[in-house]
Amino acid sequence: MTERYNVYFAGRLVEGHDLDTVREELAKLFNADQQTLDKLFNGEVQLIKSGCDKATAIKYKIVMQRAGAEPTLAKVASASKQANDESIKAHTAETKIAALAAAPVNRSFDTPGSIVKTPTMPQEATPALDGIGLSPVGTDVLQINERAAPINLSVDTSALTLNTLGQRLSQKSSSPPAMPDTSHLKVAKVGDIIPNLLPPTKPASPNIDNLMLSPLNFDFRDDRILE
Repeated sequence: MTERYNVYFAGRLVEGHDLDTVREELAKLFNADQQTLDKLFNGEVQLIKSGCDKATAIKYKIVMQRAGAEPTLAKVASASKQANDESIKAHTAETKIAALAAAPVNRSFDTPGSIVKTPTMPQEATPALDGIGLSPVGTDVLQINERAAPINLSVDTSALTLNTLGQRLSQKSSSPPAMPDTSHLKVAKVGDIIPNLLPPTKPASPNIDNLMLSPLNFDFRDDRILE
């Protein structure tokens, strides 16, 4: 079966086009009056062409884009699929209606804006609790054969001893070293020359008389062909 398409337009313009010009072009293209143009540009999705083949849908898109309008193409579901979807929807609706009709009428219907009351459970739907009771506190929940086997650990602690309360657990750190004597040191004035420092060296001035620059766009590749 040939695929069918719908052409929609929601007022979107091609980049670089202004609204007034696009309205004029679409009026010429579709021979549309101002009322129709207002509907096309009201911000809602409008159906331009329905059920056309792919080639026709593409032609519509190209012509509208040339006029500055950006349409949208959407594939239309086949008739059999639509019928199947409608059947499923109808069946679902019928099922819901039948379920509502079969449910006991034991709920409150309030006017809009009022608080909706929670439906009460019918008396016949209350589960029976006959024969069910609570075991006393401390009763084992698992049977003996359902319990995990106990793990018996025997750790030899005969070599361990406990220190007295407040005893240090590590050696006491040694005393910190004495502060150095700085009494013979003094601060020089700003700009004074610091003794024992090498004098500033004169910057090097290499001789570049024997150097020359290569011509502009000179090829420095190692594999170039020498002429």
